Amino acid sequence: MREVDTNTFFTNTKSITLDSIYFQAGSRVQCAARAFNANGDAGLELSSPIVVISREEGLCQPRIPGTVGAEPFSAKIRYTGPDDPDYPNLIKLTVTMPHMDGMLPVISTRPLSNFELTLSPDGTRVGNHRCSNLLDFNEIQTAHGFITDATKNPEIIGETSPYQYSVAMRSTNSLRFYRNLNLEACLWEFSSYYDMSELLNDCGGSIGTDGQVLNLVQSYVTLRVPLFVSYVFHSPVAVGGWQHFDLRSELRLTFVYDTAILWQDGIGSPPEAELQGAMYPTSMRINDEGRLVVNFKTEARFRGQFVMSHPGTTLSSMVMSADHPGLTFTLSLVRTEPTYNQPMQQWSFVSDFAVRDYSGTYTVKMIPCSASPNGEFSIPPVCHPREPLTFDMDIRFQQVSDPVAAEYSLNTQMFLLSKKELWLSDGSMGFGEDTDTAFMEGSKIFGRVMVDPVQNLGDSFSCSIEKVFLCTGADGYVPKYNPTNKEYGCLADAPSLLYRLKILDKAQPETQATTFGNVQFDASLALDNPEALPLVRQTGSDGFTLSSSPLFQVAAGREWFIHTIYTLRSRENANRGIGKRSLEYHHAISSAVADPGTQSRNRRAVPDPEAFDIGAENNRGTNIQHITIDRSNRLRVSQPWGRETDLEHPLVEGSLGKGPGSDFSLPAGMSTLLGVAGLILLVCLVVVLVVLLMRRKRKEKKYPPYSSSSCTAYNKKPTRHNVDSSEV
Repeated sequence: MREVDTNTFFTNTKSITLDSIYFQAGSRVQCAARAFNANGDAGLELSSPIVVISREEGLCQPRIPGTVGAEPFSAKIRYTGPDDPDYPNLIKLTVTMPHMDGMLPVISTRPLSNFELTLSPDGTRVGNHRCSNLLDFNEIQTAHGFITDATKNPEIIGETSPYQYSVAMRSTNSLRFYRNLNLEACLWEFSSYYDMSELLNDCGGSIGTDGQVLNLVQSYVTLRVPLFVSYVFHSPVAVGGWQHFDLRSELRLTFVYDTAILWQDGIGSPPEAELQGAMYPTSMRINDEGRLVVNFKTEARFRGQFVMSHPGTTLSSMVMSADHPGLTFTLSLVRTEPTYNQPMQQWSFVSDFAVRDYSGTYTVKMIPCSASPNGEFSIPPVCHPREPLTFDMDIRFQQVSDPVAAEYSLNTQMFLLSKKELWLSDGSMGFGEDTDTAFMEGSKIFGRVMVDPVQNLGDSFSCSIEKVFLCTGADGYVPKYNPTNKEYGCLADAPSLLYRLKILDKAQPETQATTFGNVQFDASLALDNPEALPLVRQTGSDGFTLSSSPLFQVAAGREWFIHTIYTLRSRENANRGIGKRSLEYHHAISSAVADPGTQSRNRRAVPDPEAFDIGAENNRGTNIQHITIDRSNRLRVSQPWGRETDLEHPLVEGSLGKGPGSDFSLPAGMSTLLGVAGLILLVCLVVVLVVLLMRRKRKEKKYPPYSSSSCTAYNKKPTRHNVDSSEV
């Protein structure tokens, strides 16, 4: 008899129960126990009789009695898709393998070796096998793993064997591992979910192309994930104490990628261009300020380089987007190969401010600079600038609002609606897609704060809005409410805020800001709105309204945030009047995409008194929601003094709508008609002036010179025509 002292990450040989992996059919087992008194003195060690494990009454016997080895296993990989209720848009790995008494199944995406160390509780197991069933649920470094915190399979009713799920007899580590064993079918089944980056970075996967579709726009792309499976048996005579049978496989997931041409040839320059080049996007992200950052490489397929600017031309390399005309970018050259022979150059461009949705077509104009055949590379480059090359890149990229910290949510919801009927409803049917409404200029914004219907059983809470703030960030800053980081949303003046306005205050209405840019907010609480009586009667809800027009008085591209402070009390203590105040304040923040201003002011971060003592213990919280403003019916015109003005006019000459920030354009036929009309007016004006001059000469021969008043009378009509023509 030999003592068993080989512990694993989920078993212990000194526990009350010896795990089944330590013996097989035909094994001899003997247990020993030693008693200790209160002083810690050891007594005699008592040994049990030797027990021989039956060869005939095993639970899961091998197909050929008396043999051990590796039975065939099954491994599957599939994409869950967006409709999966629990694990959408992930890749599922499933490994099914037969069980034999005494077997320990080991699966990993990394090669398995040295099982004495691999199965031990040592930390190297966690570092080497990040995608395996060797990790307990609290050791998993990816979003999901093969071992979960569940200790019983919900599909199995009852126990197949005595003490199968007994926590007193077996450790929770063992129960979590054996949850994947179906003793009735003698099958192990391990499943886990990963996203693409985890499979590539953590699990050792790789991606390669398998060839292109005939249209040269799509290609088949294959994800390859290596899989190593071992059937492990405890053996005191084996090296390291474990006998193992190793198998390996490779899982493949093939899908169609729509921009195969992008991977092979990059984004090419127009075929008719004199010089050729290619652009390869390499990475795309949104930085901490919410701005879009795109890195790309260029290949000059001519002798020379791409340059930012050159003294020989007034043009410069730049980035623009027709889908975001108000969005500007800063382009910079990161590094370049020191050669003129078709160098690879790395570039980066950053949006100058933040918007929510960056999706659209981006045009990158690069200045090619050709070098002489015998010229040597130098800094700055000695070359001749040529006509810009244009590269169009389609981007699908949206940023979402920062998640609300759990300690500040407190089961409250905030909605911004455009329909008054929804605003006044009881909310029992939900608001659906109507909460993601784009507000046009002049439309009403209906704000509503309510207790989560699931939590507000029987209208047990009373909600009352106290204050509403408006603010917008400067230089792409997105205001957040996180007091631990000294971020107070719209409650505190800060250098990162461009504008901060309090538009509603129930207790002190005289402190409200009623206008912005000489445009009225028309803000009111539901309590002060006679038409909102159905909403006021709902104890768990409250609301407010305001006009969206003031939000359009700053330049395009910024985001407006609405920060609402409200009280929440139990119904028996509720008093919806102004006089009764509560220390239980909550906060809800919403943002609206609108126009930014260009001025900034330095402020001290002095939060509103309600910003203190936020947290679950004081019953205060925040909710963040994003809304969009629709500017499709507005036109931006650059004035001579450099200020941008928004106009609305049905008959604006085409030249006014061709600026970089224009959202309005006239059809080609309309522009032609307006040009012909202007020409006719000009001819008529010249004819009238000639006739008037001839009449004047004839009358001067017969009458004395005209007075100043009569000359003025004659000049009124041409002047009026000039004004009319400019308006058209």
